[in-house]
Amino acid sequence: MSVLKHLIEVTDLLDNPKVCGKSVEKFFEEKGFSNIIEVYVERISGSKGYTDFIKIIIPGNNGKYKGGSAPTLGVIGRLGGVGARPTLIGMVSDADGAIVALATAYKLAEMKKRGDVVPGDIIVTTHICPSAPVKPYKPAPMMTSPVDIFELLRREVDPQMDAILSIDATKANWIIKHTGFAITPTIKEGWILKPSPSLIDIYTRVTGRPPVVVPITMQDILPYTTPVYHINSIVQPWIYTTAPVVGVATTAQTIIPGSATGATNIWALEQATRFVVEVAKEYTSQKTAFYEEEEWKKIIEIHGSIREIMRKGAPL
Repeated sequence: MSVLKHLIEVTDLLDNPKVCGKSVEKFFEEKGFSNIIEVYVERISGSKGYTDFIKIIIPGNNGKYKGGSAPTLGVIGRLGGVGARPTLIGMVSDADGAIVALATAYKLAEMKKRGDVVPGDIIVTTHICPSAPVKPYKPAPMMTSPVDIFELLRREVDPQMDAILSIDATKANWIIKHTGFAITPTIKEGWILKPSPSLIDIYTRVTGRPPVVVPITMQDILPYTTPVYHINSIVQPWIYTTAPVVGVATTAQTIIPGSATGATNIWALEQATRFVVEVAKEYTSQKTAFYEEEEWKKIIEIHGSIREIMRKGAPL
């Protein structure tokens, strides 16, 4: 399986100062997917501009949208914006989350059109802003959204999602230094659980290399209202769900700011997209788990819930 075509087309679509949610909607319509997927676009305005939120639903052959019982996978493309115009010309490194999310939707929709339908529903959410602001941050400047992060997170997380992959560019740090992509341990209700063995199996199959895991800390899962260092917002979706969340981080060996142009590594994105598609196939077929249910029950039985403590400060 290759998703190179899908990535090239999506990258070309997004690398445009006039790109918007309607551009994405039209892209999928022109591919002939109107009768097999649902695309929703909502413009959200904030104090620094606006962004277009996008939700794409690819119904499975035994998914909830058809009254079935197969689990639903959420795929979230996290980012500040696909561009930082007028400060910078062109698409920025931070666009990775949107690129992978939309390329995943494109591939799964094409598979469905051809007759390869995954059992469960796939819900893809992201947002498109070609002129997002940049703010000072260490060790590199950070892209931010023109609207409040919590406004986006609340929309990105759909209550139908039984598990979530959250994709985000994670290159502006000295913590995870690997060219390609990495995954995080599973985050569930404020707990950082062990990395999923079945997701690691998929990672090694897709990359042909040993697994690379992002060393997520308790600080990283705290809401952004807590003024401490966060590697980025990759696992922040956990705040608005009880579903397990795993981050899919696009990574590099050097520090690359989210605002850097010319930094779109198509080969890293190709592997990340193949990983997400493979997880979609296996998770909705109930062949892959994000966490071990028996271990989770023991944690809660002995130590109790920390969800509300860890969510403190976030608008709920």
